[in-house]
Amino acid sequence: STKSKEENMSILLTGGTGKTSLRIARLLSSAQIPHILASRSNTAPSTFTDAQPCRFDWNDSSTWASPWSVALDIKAVWLVAPSFVEPIKVLKPFVEMAREKGCQRFVLLSGSPVKCGEGLTGEVHAYLKELGDKGEKMIENLSESAHLLTIRNEGKLYSATGKGKIPWVSAEDIAAVAYRALVDKQSHNCDQVVLGNELLSYGDVADILSDVLGKSIVHDDRTEQEIADRFTSFGLPEEYAKLLARMDTKIKQGGEEYLNDTVETVTGRPPKTFGEFAKEKKGVWL
Repeated sequence: STKSKEENMSILLTGGTGKTSLRIARLLSSAQIPHILASRSNTAPSTFTDAQPCRFDWNDSSTWASPWSVALDIKAVWLVAPSFVEPIKVLKPFVEMAREKGCQRFVLLSGSPVKCGEGLTGEVHAYLKELGDKGEKMIENLSESAHLLTIRNEGKLYSATGKGKIPWVSAEDIAAVAYRALVDKQSHNCDQVVLGNELLSYGDVADILSDVLGKSIVHDDRTEQEIADRFTSFGLPEEYAKLLARMDTKIKQGGEEYLNDTVETVTGRPPKTFGEFAKEKKGVWL
């Protein structure tokens, strides 16, 4: 059957080499929906043969129109904000430009501790009032980032979260909900707070990892300032590092202890548990 013009329109994925964007790209590829991976590197991984790469850098506004040189008819954008304290300063002018070019739908990756209208992506969220697709603490942070090295090399997970619990969710589940938000005929036009189906503290996570890996993993609980210093030592800007560390304190105070059924409602299947995730990824931590 011939596809409608609507179905032939492209989806633009910013943060094109990142955790969620590559997972959404796989889903778009399976559905044969044209998509553009926008990133500073201007590349798509070799296995992503039908993704069109383009150079895109939030720090360089001259690159913002480059996706439209790849495809004129972009119908939706997955917005992954840069690591700025005030991403609104770049996202707002970009969204305005994209709207002028006919793009109507914007799906924003934001953290659930970030409330609408607050700093970081909260202001972008308030500005869009379109669709805030909010991702919580992603499980993948443990297998694809700084946590990976400390789990593997030191047997430690560092945070300032104390005994605070989090509804951990996998990037795969966030991508599945975001995919629906990008391609469904009817815009979701609401906040999709994407959460896992269990509340776990960093200590609980360390215990599960210990069981699965057969070696001791412990949660090394630090102060907010110590965690901020760790982030700056990895090269994050000081203000941004402080904001991230402050989120740990919010978790410590119980600010993230809630669950919902968004993943199951939108995708028709339950979210992945942390235990399932740990068994699947076991090899990366050994």
